[in-house]
Amino acid sequence: MKKNRFQGTLLGQSVVVTSTKDQAHMEAVFDLANQQVADLQKLDPHLTDQQCLMLLAINALSDQLTMQIKQDKGV
Repeated sequence: MKKNRFQGTLLGQSVVVTSTKDQAHMEAVFDLANQQVADLQKLDPHLTDQQCLMLLAINALSDQLTMQIKQDKGV
């Protein structure tokens, strides 16, 4: 699979990632990440950027695990 370099912005910082996904997919990923970080900041304005990113990662892994369990069960 061909890997592409993609430059996106998260919390106002430029991030470069390498992925097999296309440009549109990665733009959607960064848009979703920024929206979820904004939602976390609204829920608790005292969260640091690092705390928001940690919560974002934990939420993403939780969703991934839930989907994997459903797939394994054939649901």
